[in-house]
Amino acid sequence: MRSEIIYIDKFQALREQKKVNAGEQFFQTNLIFDVDGMETWLNELAKRDVLDKVYILAGVTPIKSLKIAQKIAEVPGVYLPKNILQRIEVADKSGNAQEEGIQIALEIIGKIKAYERQGISGIHLMPVGWDEVIPRIVNEAGLAPKQLLLDKTSQEWNHAYHLEK
Repeated sequence: MRSEIIYIDKFQALREQKKVNAGEQFFQTNLIFDVDGMETWLNELAKRDVLDKVYILAGVTPIKSLKIAQKIAEVPGVYLPKNILQRIEVADKSGNAQEEGIQIALEIIGKIKAYERQGISGIHLMPVGWDEVIPRIVNEAGLAPKQLLLDKTSQEWNHAYHLEK
């Protein structure tokens, strides 16, 4: 079973505990831009002895433009902190919004990876119509398995190859 979750407060963690007690085995978070909020939610799950009973995928997206950032900020269940929106606004003015969006995603992934042994089982990259950026993020964030290397001359997944070749 799988459930999409939003980390909000103690009451949300209680709802997750009830889902696990009912047989839920896998949670996928909404987009995470506030890692501190995610940590609070994980701590609440730990208090309820849930983390060892469920796999959690953390949702991350690179922000492609100011317009997309503004739309993301309106999505129910997604919290886009003002400082991230401001970073995209500043970068947009200099024509650098895409690169800033990638850097924000890489920073968030780096922070989330610190919770790998504390409840987070993996990362779900959601490119929102920007699929070609995923190989770069996977490589730069160190998400690819060690035996897999993405060909940097191509932006296509089918150019992945095994290092033992």
